[in-house]
Amino acid sequence: MSDFLIENIPLTKEWLAELIEIKIGVKPKIGTIPQNTKGCSVVENAGGGVKNVDHSVVERFMHNTECNYYKLFSSLSEKPLQIPTTYLASKAGEKAPVPVIVLEMLEDCKLHDLIPGFNEDQLFKIVDELVKLHIFSLTTEKWKEIVPDESKLAMSGFLQCMVADVGRKLAQNPELGVILSYVENTLDTDPNYLQKMRDEYINEERPSVICHGDLWAPQILWDKEDNIAGIVDWQATHRGSPMEDLHHILSTCTSVQNRKTFTKPLLDHYYNKLKVGLKEKGFKTTWTREEIDIEYNYSFIYGASRTIFANGFWANSPVLQTDGKPDPERIKESFVRCKSYLEDTIRELNII
Repeated sequence: MSDFLIENIPLTKEWLAELIEIKIGVKPKIGTIPQNTKGCSVVENAGGGVKNVDHSVVERFMHNTECNYYKLFSSLSEKPLQIPTTYLASKAGEKAPVPVIVLEMLEDCKLHDLIPGFNEDQLFKIVDELVKLHIFSLTTEKWKEIVPDESKLAMSGFLQCMVADVGRKLAQNPELGVILSYVENTLDTDPNYLQKMRDEYINEERPSVICHGDLWAPQILWDKEDNIAGIVDWQATHRGSPMEDLHHILSTCTSVQNRKTFTKPLLDHYYNKLKVGLKEKGFKTTWTREEIDIEYNYSFIYGASRTIFANGFWANSPVLQTDGKPDPERIKESFVRCKSYLEDTIRELNII
């Protein structure tokens, strides 16, 4: 049996065992880690036009971003929210022969499936974690020292084009024609449409917080009591709107009825918890309750783009499959959520 953690990657089980021993004082037994390389082909099948992209550049900026935030969180005396302990977050050429992140294994945890989606109680627990992250963001400055990866900034225009291409392919489905109206009246009007919105937060024209950037069902681990045990995969983390991650959860990970029923109560809960938490730390509330609604509506644009890309990706991946085959019922439910959310985006922002 090979001593490598992953075949053809120069990281040994002994290296990892010694690393963890330094951290916890006990040398564990290490198994082999399976490798998944399907991501790029899935995006290509979704219509994302990735053939001309250097995938190593994408992998590098995603890994470097995740390293930056895990390093930030591990440097704190107290975690700002539920995240695994970080044993190592190494970029290329740092503390390991290859880029690698080693995290605590959260045992006896479960994931909630995307299609049944989150219920009311789970949605409020997710908002509680977002409040913790945002209180940290609004009461500290160290996180603002993290500079976006230059290669990511350079690819911002391409990423918008990829979303638009995925949207046009999805819009070929009769039930998703609304996507084309969105793409033509937003992304197609300006090649830097989304980046200009992002710049408002980077340049502090609008108050910003740490956004997870890819918060959906598989990134949230739940314990036996159905409390959040950890949030993982911080590869797309960035400065942005306090409403961005909530939009992604509500547009993709719960039913249309739940989204429409619980959005206002969730925003009320978010505001009240944020206000109390900031006051306890000696800070004034950053937004009024009315400004939270304004920020939520403003974030529909970015939320819609991410929802389009997610549905294009998932429809061509195991996410919406059963027994290795596309599941029409799972795909239908995901598309129903996407359509409803895009319709609300167009109505709320008066996109014609």
